[in-house]
Amino acid sequence: MKLLTVLAVAALAAGVYHYRRQLGRAGQAPQLSDELLAEAVRSAVTGTASGPVHVRCTRGLVTVRGTLPAAERDRVLAAALAVPGVVQVTNFLETDEPVGDLGPMQSGIATGP
Repeated sequence: MKLLTVLAVAALAAGVYHYRRQLGRAGQAPQLSDELLAEAVRSAVTGTASGPVHVRCTRGLVTVRGTLPAAERDRVLAAALAVPGVVQVTNFLETDEPVGDLGPMQSGIATGP
């Protein structure tokens, strides 16, 4: 049991070492600060969105919020993801698409003949 614990800790340490070494590679582009990256995403999104889009950024993870027409949502997400330094985009955009008509069984109202 002790040997298994030692092996697990050694594997974890090797993984952390490898991960940190990959982050510190020479030739890697310098990372932008959160504020600069958020501003870059805002300027990229401005041309594709007809309404306001709120952008937050934390270490390359971008969150977008707002209400847009359905046709613009994908363009906004693609523009945000195309900005250098963005790792992931979380979509909290709401669209003006109708939810759809709920049938009598889905709405909880049962009707019979």
